[in-house]
Amino acid sequence: MPSWQDRSARAVHFLFYVVILGMTASGIGMMVLSGAGPIIFGAEAAVLPDFWDYLPRTPHGIGARALIALFVLHAGAALYHHFFKKGGLVGRMWFAK
Repeated sequence: MPSWQDRSARAVHFLFYVVILGMTASGIGMMVLSGAGPIIFGAEAAVLPDFWDYLPRTPHGIGARALIALFVLHAGAALYHHFFKKGGLVGRMWFAK
């Protein structure tokens, strides 16, 4: 595999972790700022607040779009390596045995 593909694969995997941790932090931030914790975890039955009113909503939305883009890039690369490079990539995955 060319070195640029290896670096790209490592970058995408690293970005998966960064985006997931960032979305977790922004989700917790929205829950804390809005006071929605008791509603989400079932302590009370009430209507959820409008999360658009809270600042962590913006990075949470950006993170969601970034996660979708990373997934499409990741799946596309896996399919490319399997069907065009004929590297047997899908066969090496644990669920394809």
